[in-house]
Amino acid sequence: MYTLKFDGEWGEYFRGVPPNIQRRFKRRMGKYENFPTPAFRHAKHGVRYFIDEIGQYRVCFISDEDERVRIFYFIGNHKSYGKFLGRHK
Repeated sequence: MYTLKFDGEWGEYFRGVPPNIQRRFKRRMGKYENFPTPAFRHAKHGVRYFIDEIGQYRVCFISDEDERVRIFYFIGNHKSYGKFLGRHK
């Protein structure tokens, strides 16, 4: 089981997505706590984030396998996701 943590900017991104996406993310908390890391895909070469999709929205997180911790950094639509990755390469 993984411990879930959230980066300081997470709340700002989370408040910016529609309420139905917020609810869908919250329902997936068990998935994030229990699914093995290979169940998620990497963003792009050279980017450390794993990606999960909720409809047209993307969730970016890192997974520390030694500490069994997942830290969430971003949630947003595809356009915002591209900007986020561009700033965090």
